[in-house]
Amino acid sequence: MPRQAGVDGRDISGIALPASQPKDFDLQKLAGPGTHVSREKDGEFLLASVCGFLNIDLRSNQFSVTDKIVSHEGVSVRTTGDLLLTGEEYEQYGEIQEKRIVRCRSITAYADVFGNILSSGGLVCLKHNLVGGSASNDQGDIFVEGRASGSTLIAQHGCINVQRADNCLILGRKVVVGQATNCDIVAEELTVEVAEACALAGRSMHLGVARSRRELENVLLVLLPDLSSYEARIAALQLQRALLEKVITESRTRIDALRGEKDVARYLLVGGKLRRHELTLNAEQQLSWRRLSELVAPALRTLSQLSDLVKEKDAEWHALEAQINEVVAARDQSCNGLACTVERIEGETRIRAMLVRLADPPLTDLPHKDLKARLRKTDAATKRLFSGSTGRFSWVYS
Repeated sequence: MPRQAGVDGRDISGIALPASQPKDFDLQKLAGPGTHVSREKDGEFLLASVCGFLNIDLRSNQFSVTDKIVSHEGVSVRTTGDLLLTGEEYEQYGEIQEKRIVRCRSITAYADVFGNILSSGGLVCLKHNLVGGSASNDQGDIFVEGRASGSTLIAQHGCINVQRADNCLILGRKVVVGQATNCDIVAEELTVEVAEACALAGRSMHLGVARSRRELENVLLVLLPDLSSYEARIAALQLQRALLEKVITESRTRIDALRGEKDVARYLLVGGKLRRHELTLNAEQQLSWRRLSELVAPALRTLSQLSDLVKEKDAEWHALEAQINEVVAARDQSCNGLACTVERIEGETRIRAMLVRLADPPLTDLPHKDLKARLRKTDAATKRLFSGSTGRFSWVYS
């Protein structure tokens, strides 16, 4: 509302005290992106021009409405408590403090994160460090441009990229780490530049350098798929195919036997010549032809039935063959990319292959304590591929 002049006063001696000039401000200067000033008869109003989220710059007092939530105050018990954010993007310039939970989609954190970030998708990007907290993304990726320490990172359907990780649990579809120290990592595809005293498991692993640390060795576990369900399905289909082949062979044998009978063979020979107009019958011959036709009619019906049966079973055979090829292709596909390479080994390193049985719970479902023990356990389900402290290792599943 417009400013109004104040009322003059007097001090206790009666001397006039003029009212101070009222302070004023320009509302237009407070209108940031996504807002506008509306001047009406009862005053000026700052209105939103677009749908979105309200941001207030505490330094300039400027209001703006944007398509993403921007916070400069951080997340703490005192200021915000836990957060549930419905926007597509969230930018946090302050710290996310210990034990605080932020539920969101895409988030970019420019300061240290000590709390827990739970994303339902999009991108989790931490520009600084993740310390003692956690970051999970149900359907997207996680990037930590700084250091992760004593933390948990989970992106089962996405990629996790960390510059440096110390004493962390990392579970992802694809994991890329610059330097990992004393970490437990499970991924389908894993790339680590330098690994020190880590327990790593994956279908495809590539390490630049593997080092031990304080007498604690590196353990690498190549996860092999359980092919028993494929083999059982292939065996069942092959048994069905063999039974069909037996029926087809027996039917063709009976067809050949019927065709070889004297009267049937003569009927088929003469009938073929008649159809091709290579032969013309006189009256006496036509009478003989009708008698022959009546004589071989039962055999011809049997031949027709057997021929139809062979066609039907042959179609079933080809369908089974296609199913077998599909299952074989799926089995081979499940084995693609199974490999492990370590460019340089500079400390005690054990590399094993482990069959992941269908009946066993996935490694990613195990509590961290049980997972740590399982990754370093040697039993009948594991097979030694390498054990040593120097050299280079390369292995591809065949």
